[in-house]
Amino acid sequence: MKKIYLLLFIAGLFFACVPEDHVLEIEIVNNTSQPVKDIKILTAGDRVSFAADVLPAGQDIAHTLQVKSNIADGKYTFRFTRSNGEQELVQGTYLEEGEGYLKKTLLFSIQEQAVNVDQKVLEVK
Repeated sequence: MKKIYLLLFIAGLFFACVPEDHVLEIEIVNNTSQPVKDIKILTAGDRVSFAADVLPAGQDIAHTLQVKSNIADGKYTFRFTRSNGEQELVQGTYLEEGEGYLKKTLLFSIQEQAVNVDQKVLEVK
């Protein structure tokens, strides 16, 4: 039992040290009738920041990424494979031009024929 508390304490300490201005929150929603697989989000010079093997139909995944300031280029690539083997690729940016780092939430909504990307921006003070 003491090991669990120690592990939780260390994890809490780690996340307390993450600078707020280098946080990227992502949510991926599969709004199709088939699972998608080989999901990857690449940031900061094509570094794999998030990966998942499969996302079942109607399910979603949420994750918080730390994007290091010294290698951040502000760009992301979201890619996955549909159940028919077709690969999808969406690229964009998570930084506001000229404004520096912002805490941002990216919502990837996988549809039958497209991928919608919504962004929510919260300025870090």
